[in-house]
Amino acid sequence: MEKIRCIGFDLDWTIAPYYRLPMEELIFELALDRLVSHFDYPPAIRHAEFRPHFPHRGVIVDREMGVVLKMDRHRYVGRAYLGREQLDGTERARLYRLERLDLKSDRFYWVDTLFELPEVNLLAELVELSQRKLLDAPSYSKLFADVRAAVDGVHAEGPLKPRIAADPARYLPRDRDLALALVRLQLPDRKLILLTNSDWSYTDRLCSYLLDGVLPGLDSWRQLFSLVIVSSKKPVFFRKRRPFVELDGAGQPLGEADVPAWGKAYAGGSRWGLEDLMQVPGESFLYVGDHIYGDIVSSKLTSTWRTALVLSELEEELEKRQEQLPQLRHLDALKGELSAMGHKLDDLRDVLYLTDRHPEEPNGTEAATRQRLEQLKQEHRALRRRAGELEEQIATRYNPTWGSVFKQGGSQSLFGSQVDDFSCIYTSRVANFAYYGANHYFRVLQDPMAHDQEL
Repeated sequence: MEKIRCIGFDLDWTIAPYYRLPMEELIFELALDRLVSHFDYPPAIRHAEFRPHFPHRGVIVDREMGVVLKMDRHRYVGRAYLGREQLDGTERARLYRLERLDLKSDRFYWVDTLFELPEVNLLAELVELSQRKLLDAPSYSKLFADVRAAVDGVHAEGPLKPRIAADPARYLPRDRDLALALVRLQLPDRKLILLTNSDWSYTDRLCSYLLDGVLPGLDSWRQLFSLVIVSSKKPVFFRKRRPFVELDGAGQPLGEADVPAWGKAYAGGSRWGLEDLMQVPGESFLYVGDHIYGDIVSSKLTSTWRTALVLSELEEELEKRQEQLPQLRHLDALKGELSAMGHKLDDLRDVLYLTDRHPEEPNGTEAATRQRLEQLKQEHRALRRRAGELEEQIATRYNPTWGSVFKQGGSQSLFGSQVDDFSCIYTSRVANFAYYGANHYFRVLQDPMAHDQEL
C-alpha cells in the first residue's frame, strides 16, 4: 500500500454495504409488480416465491434453455437448475458437454453482482410456473429479456432508489469502522476518489447517512473524497473517452471538461481524463469495487490499475469453512486413499493387459489378479461414493443449492478463478481496512500449483 497514491471506490455494495435480505426482497417484489403493470404478465405470476437462498453470485443463465448453471474453472457444468428442478448428470452432459460453449455469446448471461440475484430468483420462479403450465411464456429468451428489462426499470425509473433513500436505516448499516478505514487510508497524503454509476442525489443521500458525523470532526462525507464522479456508466468508463460534466452542490450541470479537477464533483467521464488528473503510474492507483466484471475485470484489462474486490459472502464462507474443518480434513484423507487405490488399479490393469498380449507365457496368477482387480474396483466405487456424499454435505452447508461461491466440486468455481486471476486483493467489506496500517504490505502467503504439496 505504500506505493498507492490514489484509491477509487465504487458506491453500491462497496462504500454502501446493503443488508442483503431486505434489498433482494424489495427488488424482487418491485420487479414482479413491474412485470404485471408494464409487461402485461398475468396476476398469476404473483405466486412466484422469494427464495433468498436460491440465487448465487457467479452462476450463469442460459437464456435459450431457461437454465441457471454453475461452472468450475475448467468450464464444466457441475450444477444446473430448470426452474426448481435440479438437472442430473445425464441432462447436464446433453446440454453442455457435446460442444464447446461460447460463454461470450448472447446465449449466456453472467451473474456478477449482488444486485442481479433477485432477478435470478424471479426468472427461475417464472420458468417453474411455465413448466407447470401456469404461465404461457413464448420462449425462455423472451422470459429472460422481460425480467431483465423489469429489473432495469426498477433501478432506473422505479421506486427502488427513492424507497432506499427515504429509509436508509432499513437497508444500510451505519458502521463507524467504514469512516475510520477511509480516514486511515488518507493518512500518507493519499487521495480518495468516489467513482460510481449512481446519480448525484442518490450518492449524496447514502454517503451523508453512512458517513456524516460518524467520527468527531467528520461533518460531511465530502471531506473524505478529493474527487467525486457519479453516473460514470462503468464499464463504458474504462473503454470510451467521454467528457466530464461538472456538477454544483445540488448536482446541477455547470459545464464539460476533458480532465476533472480535485475537490469537485462530476458526472460521466472516462479513465483517460482521470489518469491525466492523477499523474501517477497505473500501479499506484487502487480501485475498490464489488462487481467482478464492471469494476475489476474491466479496469484490469484496460489499464495497469491495482484492484480490490469486495465480497460480502466471504465472511459467511469463512465461518462455514471453520465449522467444517474436521469434515474437510476427512475429505482430503479420502481423496488420498482414492489416489493410492487408483495407482493399484492402474498397475493391475496393465498386468492383465500384458497377460492378454502374451498368452503363450505361462502365468498362474492371472485368475487371482482378475479377482483382486474386481475387488479393488468395488472398493474404489464405494470409496468414491463416500467421498462424493461427504463433498456434497460440505457444499450444501455453504449453500443448499449451489455450494461455495468459490468452489465447484473439487475445483475453483468459474467465479472463484476470476477472483483469483483479476483481483489483486479481496475482502468482505471496506471497513476491514481500518484494521491495517495505511502502508500495510498485503502479500500472498501461499500460491500453490497442482504439483505443490504441504510439507
